[in-house]
Amino acid sequence: MLNIILLDSGLELVPKEIANHPSVIQNAKKRGKNPTDTLLDISIHYHAMKKLNNWIKRGRPDIIHMALIMLLSEKQIIKNLYIHTIDSKIIKINTEMRPPKNYNRFVPLMEQLLKFGKVPPNSELPLMEVMKVKLKDLAKNYIPILLSENGEKIKINYLCNDNFLIGIGGFQHGDFSDEVKSVFNKAFSISNNVLETHQVVCRLITLCNILT
Repeated sequence: MLNIILLDSGLELVPKEIANHPSVIQNAKKRGKNPTDTLLDISIHYHAMKKLNNWIKRGRPDIIHMALIMLLSEKQIIKNLYIHTIDSKIIKINTEMRPPKNYNRFVPLMEQLLKFGKVPPNSELPLMEVMKVKLKDLAKNYIPILLSENGEKIKINYLCNDNFLIGIGGFQHGDFSDEVKSVFNKAFSISNNVLETHQVVCRLITLCNILT
């Protein structure tokens, strides 16, 4: 079985620095929400986001949406599933969760999660929950393995090991953060080409499913 964490994920609420930008206000008003209660999305907030540090890695909840759909469609091989966000939150995903396939239904769930800390907010058995733990502490329970285009080339079947915590980038451009690099000191590559998040997930779950 697999323990997987999506790293440096572009998943966050709109930060206060850009809450007054016209594109942010317009989207929030349309949805009947406060600007800082809405999900940062580069397809909506592109011009506003250019004012943010490290903006090129941020505002891509669609990457996480697609990855969760793929991973949880093969839940029989997923032991533990986590999301590490660009602002260092750790989110635990209940592997029994059935993520909505429609992106417009996924967005309010993530907004609720990031605002209240779990979904549903008052549940003792939440589908998703923000953990009170740092990445370095979570990784102590596993052998952390980073999948990176700059890593040592290996065959995927090596990764089908439930002692590993397999880290996959949850962002569109750029490099892993210093936090990630300090925790994941073993980096491997599964392709000669640069792969997007969903391609990595697809290859990993396909082969590990066959080997199970």
